[in-house]
Amino acid sequence: MAVNRFPTEAVRRSLDDLPETLAATTDQPDPRELFVVPGHERALDPDSTLVVGERGTGKSFWSAALNGDLPRRLIAVQLPRLRLDKLDTSWGFSVSTRNRDHPSRRVLQRLQTDFEAEDIWRTVILHQLADRYSDGLPADTWEARVRYVAADPEREERLRDRISGHLREKRRRHLIIFDALDRTGSDWKAIRGLVRGLLQVCLDLLGLAGIQAKLFMRPDMWEDKRIWQFPDASKLHHGRVNLKWRRADLYGLLFHWLSNHADGGEAFRDWLNREHRLAFEAIPVAGTSVYPIPVKLRQDEALQQKVFRGMAPPYMGTNPRRGRTYSWLPNHLADAKGQVSPRSFLIAIREAQRCTRSQGHKEVLHWEGIKKGVQNASKVRVTELAEDYPWIGEMLAPLEGLTVPCRDEDIEDRWTQAGVVESINREQAAALEKGRTQSDSDKGVNRSFLPPHALDALGSESPERGLIRELERIGVIRHIDDIRVPARYGTARYGDRYAVIRRVDVDGEQIDIPDLFRVAAAIGRRGGVRPIR
Repeated sequence: MAVNRFPTEAVRRSLDDLPETLAATTDQPDPRELFVVPGHERALDPDSTLVVGERGTGKSFWSAALNGDLPRRLIAVQLPRLRLDKLDTSWGFSVSTRNRDHPSRRVLQRLQTDFEAEDIWRTVILHQLADRYSDGLPADTWEARVRYVAADPEREERLRDRISGHLREKRRRHLIIFDALDRTGSDWKAIRGLVRGLLQVCLDLLGLAGIQAKLFMRPDMWEDKRIWQFPDASKLHHGRVNLKWRRADLYGLLFHWLSNHADGGEAFRDWLNREHRLAFEAIPVAGTSVYPIPVKLRQDEALQQKVFRGMAPPYMGTNPRRGRTYSWLPNHLADAKGQVSPRSFLIAIREAQRCTRSQGHKEVLHWEGIKKGVQNASKVRVTELAEDYPWIGEMLAPLEGLTVPCRDEDIEDRWTQAGVVESINREQAAALEKGRTQSDSDKGVNRSFLPPHALDALGSESPERGLIRELERIGVIRHIDDIRVPARYGTARYGDRYAVIRRVDVDGEQIDIPDLFRVAAAIGRRGGVRPIR
């Protein structure tokens, strides 16, 4: 019936407004854009000290949301068990270079020359607490504050305990949130020392009423054994929460965006109500209304597929052999560990819509547009990866034109011929020298050049083999049991029938690179999305 027609134009406008970039920021997110992922409750729990997640999985988003009054109130309504309405927050460290609650990277570097990392972080925490619940610390520079705290540990503990008692009486808690820990130093050794000291302070806070800390950490930090070399580290190490997005979470995020868009949201909600009997209940927040999607639409993948059918054809072609569109998209956006970042997913959807519309298709998302969306998401993901790991470009560039699966030696030989290890070492030295003379930019975009820390612990293996291990660790490559197909044929019997088949030989373990990284790096794969050349 006409009344149930999908609101194509309204949805297209909504998808067009997906942000071009989703950079990390300390600004609180718009409450209408806040999708409370069912599986992320533990990550938002103040009692969970350590949250581990890859780039684009939501570490900075959730840290900004917890630090924002309006987003925190919205989360509290949907997750009342966390008691976020009784919580105050502040930044322990962030991407901002102008936050008065914590020192910048350059200030931290200077403080490290004179003070222990543990004393620096104790000062950061006490400064925030004393500023809010006492008379503040009697110093106006970070150097003076750390000197004051380090000089008398008993005085620091008494003040901290007094503030803890005050918060307990008021039945409130204060959470200090630490994000962007990879920006605390200019080399891995400095970062490792600062993070180890911070973890030691967090361990001491575990038994303190009213005062808690939460760290959002990259997996390479969590996996660095030397960071955890202090007594009772296992109490924090084993209690970490992993930020992961299931397929249902990704589509839930998409439907939440469409349901809350200022222009097309009402039309999409009305269609869901008419076509699928899904009712929405508004939550008023600061003069506007937020419409969390119904629980069934968050969790029921069969229902999600039916809803997605309104936007896209069921298959990635004219028949099922090409794959179901609902599963094909996240499968081709997954890294080597099988994880899909919401950032990559939304970018692919946005670009797929734009490509579909430019080609004149009637759907919101045509399969050719979806393939183009994956190509664009791949370009963005590789760019983002280079921001976290500046050496990644040096490692991927020599692999252009390679076809995977391939042997480890095929990659190592290309790196050796291109002098990749030597180039990484030169760039690290140049970046360190530049960091000594250049100040942080206002936006904090000057990133330190951190080399692959696998190169620090090679043992008897070659540097190139260490780089293979590093790429596997961060999810860029994976080892698989490869099946090679020689150009010869044989016959096989199926019941009373014979068929001509290709004989296949298993050729051991080889390297595969997911489409998410392979496409933008112009690396080929038989049957995969076409690489960008």
